[in-house]
Amino acid sequence: MRHRIFYSIIFFAALVITACQKDDNDTSGIGKVSFALDKLVEVENATLPLGINIGIDSFNHAGGTVDIEISGATYGTDYTTSTGSASFTIEVGAQNLVSSFSISPVDDEIIESNKVLTITLTNASGNLELGDKTTLTLTLLDNDDPLIALVGFEKATETIDENATTATTITIPFDQESTDGGIISISSTGDAVFGTDYTITGQTAANFDLTVPAGASSISFDIQAVDNTVFEADKLVTFSIAGVTGGLSLGVITETVVTITNDDLPPNPVVEFASATSSFSEGDGAVTLNLTFTSPTTEAATISVSASGDATIGSDYTFNGNAVSPYIVNVPAGVSSITLPINIIDDTDIESDETIVLDLAATTGGLDLGVNILQHTVTIVENDFSAPFNYSETFETITNIDDAGFQTVLVTQDLPAGNVTKHNNKAATYADVNDVSATSDNGMQIFYNTSSDGEGIIDNMVITPVLEATGSIDVSFDVSYVTGLAKNTAEVTLYWSDTYTGSGSFVASEWNALENITASSLDTEGVSRTGWSRRAHNITTTANFYLAIRIKQTMNATNNVVQWRFDNIKASKQ
Repeated sequence: MRHRIFYSIIFFAALVITACQKDDNDTSGIGKVSFALDKLVEVENATLPLGINIGIDSFNHAGGTVDIEISGATYGTDYTTSTGSASFTIEVGAQNLVSSFSISPVDDEIIESNKVLTITLTNASGNLELGDKTTLTLTLLDNDDPLIALVGFEKATETIDENATTATTITIPFDQESTDGGIISISSTGDAVFGTDYTITGQTAANFDLTVPAGASSISFDIQAVDNTVFEADKLVTFSIAGVTGGLSLGVITETVVTITNDDLPPNPVVEFASATSSFSEGDGAVTLNLTFTSPTTEAATISVSASGDATIGSDYTFNGNAVSPYIVNVPAGVSSITLPINIIDDTDIESDETIVLDLAATTGGLDLGVNILQHTVTIVENDFSAPFNYSETFETITNIDDAGFQTVLVTQDLPAGNVTKHNNKAATYADVNDVSATSDNGMQIFYNTSSDGEGIIDNMVITPVLEATGSIDVSFDVSYVTGLAKNTAEVTLYWSDTYTGSGSFVASEWNALENITASSLDTEGVSRTGWSRRAHNITTTANFYLAIRIKQTMNATNNVVQWRFDNIKASKQ
């Protein structure tokens, strides 16, 4: 059983070689933790603990912990661990590539079935995260009489000729003799048909049982290809060990794929695509694909070509002006190839690349279908691209935000409608559009004091005009709080929406919040009162969109003043 540890060492050595290519002192990365193997087997009476290694794919990490749970058998009765329980946490030091624990089977005198332990990496913390292989099965083989034999195919693949005159033997060796023997159930799948393409000596169906006598160390069955005169593709049959009984247990190679090689020649020339793929620009117009024959045709023929894929026939392409599928290609006698005409339709829509999947579906006359390249995928490469988009409102050339196409919406505000965010001019008070640490003279401001209209709720929103762009958009807002922390409990929320209709009403489900900002959060970031912070985000839109700023504060005797400023709302797409 120790050879499995050798495989683990090879796996982790590979990890070391890969990891050493990185900066030896960099621990800022994330290490992915995984098992090296999917399954292990150990005997119940093993004299040494079985080491279980957990690999980390990169040493550029600062360490962390990994939680492990073992299920499927009884701790203390069937096995123990070096950690003292079936559920535990192990520490992984910074830059370590391997962390280990061990399992010791508990030997007893009870004749029982094998125990299968499922070892699962359930969680990782620190600078670690779970990788792809988080589950390992460990089979503890009962060593009490009788002996249990591991069974598996000798080879994972086999090839036989259709016209072979003798059967081919498929062998299933055991790792040791089986005291009691048992039954191996074999199932088969694939495009080869039992009785038509192959037979199994002594069997009457594709799925069958092999009876293993006591003391046997292997078993086999014979497959015989059925020779015919039909030209066709090679056929495959996959034999799988579906189950075992008695003194047997599943080994490593539990299936074998047998290829039956065709030996017949076609009665006519055969047709195939010259290649499996091609690519054309949407603006290429009329293009052709080559269909090749193994020899010149001796009589007229037709080829039926069916079309599928995400490109739409009639809208994105036609066959020489015909929007039909299947499309019939007429082939005269005496030719060794022909072309399939495709007209790609150029449009102005901005869209992803599209594909046409073409299949040679049938032939008539003096041609037969080949067995290799019967499908061809055409990629239509998009040639329409969106122009760069840039929106920037600095408020320097307006005196009223309405003039810039902004809307003001009252959300839950119960104070008079005039107490909202408005345009404001004050020299060297606002942020410069290119440098937030420099100044400008115009922006937006909200100021309210309860001495004006009493206590209540300030809750209003300013919304940009509709911005006409889609896709990945960079957006930013400049914000500044003026009222000090003691009185300033306002919450400022930055939003975007590509479903808002311009209705002038706030519907929460139409808006996506980018972030919530308070005077306290800005202060924590090191932004002082009247200082400016540029809040940058990226959004992905599927339609034209809006940006918005909402401010909300309950005004009372304690928090009786609120004042915020906003400037330089920008959106860009390159």
